[in-house]
Amino acid sequence: GPAGTGKTESTKDLAKALAKQCVVFNCSDSMDYIMVGKFFKGLASAGAWCCFDEFNRINIEVLSVIAQQLLQLFGAKDKGIGQIEFEGSNIKVLPTFCVFITMNPGYAGRTELPDNLKALFRSVAMMVPDYAMIGEIMLYSFGFKLGRELAQKMVVTFKLSSEQLSSQDHYDYGMRAVRSVINAAGLLKSATPDMDEQQLLLRALRDVNVPKFLKDDIPLFENIISDLFPGVERPKYEYGDLVSQISVVCKDPDLNLQPVQAFTDKVRHGLMLVGPTGGGKTSNYLVLQRSLSNLHDKGFYKVHTHIMNPKSITMGQLYGQFNEQTHEWTDGILAYIIRETVKDTSSEKHWILFDGPVDAIWIESMNTVLDDNKKLCLNSGQILTLTPHMTMMFEVEDLAVASPATVSRCGMVYMEPISLGLQPLIDSWLNSIPANIQKRAKIIERLKLLFDKLLQPCLTFLRKQCKEIVATGDNNLTQSLQRILNSYFAEYAETEFKRIPSEEIDNLQNMIDQLFIFSLIWSVMATCDSESREKFSNFYRNLFTTVTDCGFPQEDSVYNYFWNKEKKVFENWQIQYASFEVSSKYQYHEIMIPTNDSTRNIYMKKLLVSQGYHVMCPGPTGTGKSQNCYSLLTTQLGEEYQYIALTFSAQTSANQTQDTIDSKMDKRRKGIFGPPIGKKCIIFVDDLNMPKKETYGAQPPIELLRQFLDHQGWYNRRDLVFMRFQDIILLAAMGPPGGGRSNITARCTRHFNILAYPELERTIINQLFQTLVKHFFKKFDTTIKEAIPQLVESVIEVYYKVKNELLPTPSKSHYTFNMRDISKVFQGMCSATTNTKTCSEIPVLIRLWYHENMRVFHDRLTTDQDRQYLKEILQDFFQKFNITKEEVLTTQRIIFTDFLQGRELEPRIYAPVDDLDQFIDKMDYFQEEYNTDNTFVINGPRSSMKLVMFLDACEHIARIARIIRQPQGNALLFGVGGSGRQSLARMATFLSNYKLFQIEVIKNYNMRSWRDDIKKCLMMAGVENKSLTFLFVDTQIINEQMLEDINNILNSGDVTNIYQEKDMED
Repeated sequence: GPAGTGKTESTKDLAKALAKQCVVFNCSDSMDYIMVGKFFKGLASAGAWCCFDEFNRINIEVLSVIAQQLLQLFGAKDKGIGQIEFEGSNIKVLPTFCVFITMNPGYAGRTELPDNLKALFRSVAMMVPDYAMIGEIMLYSFGFKLGRELAQKMVVTFKLSSEQLSSQDHYDYGMRAVRSVINAAGLLKSATPDMDEQQLLLRALRDVNVPKFLKDDIPLFENIISDLFPGVERPKYEYGDLVSQISVVCKDPDLNLQPVQAFTDKVRHGLMLVGPTGGGKTSNYLVLQRSLSNLHDKGFYKVHTHIMNPKSITMGQLYGQFNEQTHEWTDGILAYIIRETVKDTSSEKHWILFDGPVDAIWIESMNTVLDDNKKLCLNSGQILTLTPHMTMMFEVEDLAVASPATVSRCGMVYMEPISLGLQPLIDSWLNSIPANIQKRAKIIERLKLLFDKLLQPCLTFLRKQCKEIVATGDNNLTQSLQRILNSYFAEYAETEFKRIPSEEIDNLQNMIDQLFIFSLIWSVMATCDSESREKFSNFYRNLFTTVTDCGFPQEDSVYNYFWNKEKKVFENWQIQYASFEVSSKYQYHEIMIPTNDSTRNIYMKKLLVSQGYHVMCPGPTGTGKSQNCYSLLTTQLGEEYQYIALTFSAQTSANQTQDTIDSKMDKRRKGIFGPPIGKKCIIFVDDLNMPKKETYGAQPPIELLRQFLDHQGWYNRRDLVFMRFQDIILLAAMGPPGGGRSNITARCTRHFNILAYPELERTIINQLFQTLVKHFFKKFDTTIKEAIPQLVESVIEVYYKVKNELLPTPSKSHYTFNMRDISKVFQGMCSATTNTKTCSEIPVLIRLWYHENMRVFHDRLTTDQDRQYLKEILQDFFQKFNITKEEVLTTQRIIFTDFLQGRELEPRIYAPVDDLDQFIDKMDYFQEEYNTDNTFVINGPRSSMKLVMFLDACEHIARIARIIRQPQGNALLFGVGGSGRQSLARMATFLSNYKLFQIEVIKNYNMRSWRDDIKKCLMMAGVENKSLTFLFVDTQIINEQMLEDINNILNSGDVTNIYQEKDMED
């Protein structure tokens, strides 16, 4: 039957009436038949009854085995055999042994029972009972005189509420809700026996229900109640010292807590705090905890909280699991905490807090904990009983995927940011800025005015008119604004060693408008894309000129200026990089050319990170997010900052992330970890939103990071203690959601300042590559130099055409083009500039341009039609350079290589192939050389090659060799089997003078051997400095994790946890 119809209670009651022992056990999906078999052995020998709660959560494979076991036991019982052989041991079967099953049909995470199991049981359907009657009996038993009348009123209240109020995931008007109202009324009755009973019930109804309603439903509920209880006063609440203590703890009366919560705690021991991020859920229970603890001598009690995020670990690590080889049991974090708290016999309270998304799987195992049994059932068959001093609390954003069975068992408190508003945030922030600034009444007044006049209109405009790259909440943006202001105020804060003269503060007072305006641009206005930015810029300029006259330049977008504190004027960002020169000591891929975008983004990041705030940069690929972050981390920050770079991908697990970070931390003192003392560590997470969502929409690696952001640490999985971290700052970058990336939870983004990267404009791209190409071609003739702007323009044109016309489809899923492709074309062109002879004439230059475009765009096209289309686009451009097609395409194929002079020659010259026949002969000669060279293959099968070198094969070899010779060039070769992918790659490796590394998948090849191979490979390249090609074939993939490791190598050049202690010493 459905939830809350008394299935378990009836079974227990029957057992009580017949004086039989009845064991209630909550089943979970990780139970196996061995464990259930053990369970049955004990029950049969003792002749006890057993009630399996939520039986259909067990996996279907296990259920059919259970059916076999029961058939055997029931068979013995029917025939009256005293002893049988069962699961490998001899047991006696007492005739009183009996099994009951309760289940809710058709909820999330449930299975259908197999027929051979149904046949062994008699089914009884449970219906929803008559609440009025139950209520009447219970009210009488609590000593109410008007039991019948009150019970009916209460039932009508619930009926009307369920019909008239909005339907939310966390509303529940079932039997359990009725019971908690009656229990509350009972408590009140025993506290004040003489009070009017109508008032008592009214108060109980309000206490239990009001906290969970949305803001808009409260007046409706009040109306229902006043209709049913005409003329009954609302009783006054008496909370004693608690309320005064709460305001003392807040030191900040604007937190506006609903003091109803102190009471919900007493009715049920499961409590859910629900609501969107920023509604004050976390601060709420902290304040309550402290207030209660401070009053522990006045009839309240001390409270200890234990916090964890259930999604940042696996299910087994939460509850506990069997070791698969040895079948040993290891406790999970929750089991450990409950064990510790059960031992505590004093009257202090323990709150166990689950701060993380609820889903049907892990929460169901809590069901027996939450109802009247108060037992936690572990898979080892062990049952822990909770003490009356323990409360389970869940803190969640929504209950979209929780099953009704859970919702009906918990008390709900709903909190939403709307009822808070932004004012409390502003007020409490004004109390937290440095004291010497607070003393200036003028500054504070001015700030209040600015917040008042500018903040709300901007937020409204943002919501109505703009498109954000990542969704944000108003309270998050307000806090971002305050963080930027804090970063500016930080230098005025006084410490024991530093006094600030009052002239400085006068100075600040004069700049306050400008700082505020600048901060608002980079917090509230920094989250939207490029089109919205133009609209916003005009709107904002008109808005703030009405409030303040701050000398802001009239032309151009507001995003282009920054406030120069020394000169006290707004300046364009270009001033910061006006003197930039490309230095010749860098290679092509190391050069970074500053633009307005990169300059201002790096400036903002530096400002925030150096104050210890977390920053997140969303934006499309190829806008330089990672590039800017790396340049900030490696060159712009002082000595005291270290960094760890992580790159997330779809397969990243939370455990892997946790290990990576843990391995880089030092222990500071007991339970506290961090970078070496005096340093700060920045964790740079690239592609933050790549991890794939689970069935119920959570992303464990992100939940792990959120646990750190909310509670400054996480649990050590080995010894289950909480580890706190200090001096760690997160810097994150991510692409826009879509295409394998997902939306991440708002409870994570709210901790970051968000700097969105809009798409680069064409003018900027043009200017970037012109600077770059001119630098490489600076030794060439003027005719060549004059052609450069046209070259750059044409490559960009080709890129936009290809990107808009050749779109990815399922059969061409790799047709994804981004900024990196433009950069690759120029990288190829610039690599031909080592020798001025090669490109001394325009036709040769255009030939090179044609070849590079062909390599970058043409090589990934799969159909002849697409290839033809691309060639036509390219050949249309020849007229722009006043050259005919014949002058450029002198040979049948255009091939550029750098190995024609021989393998050993240095420096290698990248030059076109003029005579194709000669080229093929040369290749045959190289093949003989390959077959005689035996030092070439380092690891993997050695075999001689007997290829016929025909034109296509030679062209392929040249293509692969071109990729190998580029720094950071990695190739993905795909085609049907037998098209020569492996042999040609080997040949190209040989010609580039690299060594070849392959893995050999033999019978017992496992992940450990894979890790060893990878380690060998990385050691050779990194330590011995040898050039290697690692050739990996799709038939060698045994485990998805392999691709994950390769992905990590391509992104960060390293694999997590691959080196042990002794490798580090080597």
